[in-house]
Amino acid sequence: MKRLVIISLIFSCFSSISFGQETIKGTIYDAKTKETIVGAAVYLDGTSIITTSDTDGNFQLVAPGKINANLVLSHLSYEPLVVEKPFEHRENKFYLAEKVNILTDVTVVADRYWRAAKIAVFKDECLGKSDAGKSCVIANEDDIVLNYNNETNTLIGYASNPIVIENRFLAYKIVCDLQHFSVQYSENTLMPDKIVQVSFKGTFSFIDQSPFNIMYAKRRERLYLHSSSYFWKNFISHTLESAKCRVYNRYLRIDPKQYFLVSEILNQKAVQILPNTKLQLKHPRVPDVPVFGVMGITCNGERSDVVFLTDQILFDDFGNPDSVDSLIYFGEMGKQRLGDMLPRDFVYTATQQGQRSR
Repeated sequence: MKRLVIISLIFSCFSSISFGQETIKGTIYDAKTKETIVGAAVYLDGTSIITTSDTDGNFQLVAPGKINANLVLSHLSYEPLVVEKPFEHRENKFYLAEKVNILTDVTVVADRYWRAAKIAVFKDECLGKSDAGKSCVIANEDDIVLNYNNETNTLIGYASNPIVIENRFLAYKIVCDLQHFSVQYSENTLMPDKIVQVSFKGTFSFIDQSPFNIMYAKRRERLYLHSSSYFWKNFISHTLESAKCRVYNRYLRIDPKQYFLVSEILNQKAVQILPNTKLQLKHPRVPDVPVFGVMGITCNGERSDVVFLTDQILFDDFGNPDSVDSLIYFGEMGKQRLGDMLPRDFVYTATQQGQRSR
């Protein structure tokens, strides 16, 4: 059964590249009392760039450059706040709304599947089935709510509190505010071969638990060399050949310069599909969505397809797009789940590069 995976994350090449530091400052307040909030987590979504507000509610977040990521402010007593384009406003006042637990009469409809079976599906389709995905341990599994809708054949879930995930394969701790998770099946079942679509939405941050361990560095490097960030980093730098990446129109290898224009816009690289290029415009896995182009990719021997849902996308210096909803991946890149992901600010170091060439 063909499946469509939609991962919406609201969830770098060499150290010789110099990134200019960018700083975001602000103060966090209670929206009702206007008192400052102490100990709120502040991070760029999908990165390892994180800090907390001090005793006066102030914070200062330093990034190694402008990253295409939303700013997230989170506290257990308040609703999380997501701020788009945070680098456009460097000093801000942020107001968090207090969480309100509303008790109402709820009709509970029991589904036919045990919680253990639903959790197993969540781990497979959210964290992944790779070595990295299988290594992940959820510290607060009971905070994940999962229900099966018998009418739509869909497993639906969310987390009542941020879930804490220990990725033992990559030595990252991931804190994820899971807003929505769903797995739609072609019939009333939890069988993996009947999955039609997987959807995941949330914000998350990475904490490096072993920054100087060579074993974990090599594992991260192997994942990075097959990631979309690695591909786009080299695409916008015109270094695909040396990065062992190729692009295709259908099954014909192409020169990207004949199909795409890479230009500078707002200190980012804009990738625009040139008009009248005869780039493939259909993909069998997305028949009902307007498509601007389909490009085949091979990176270090692994094949993927990328479907463009717009004709122009902005990328930061790390290879992150300004909108994750503008691209859909299939193949190797489409298989990756949260357990396989690296921080958006991940940098492939010169030391790792030297080890790889030996």
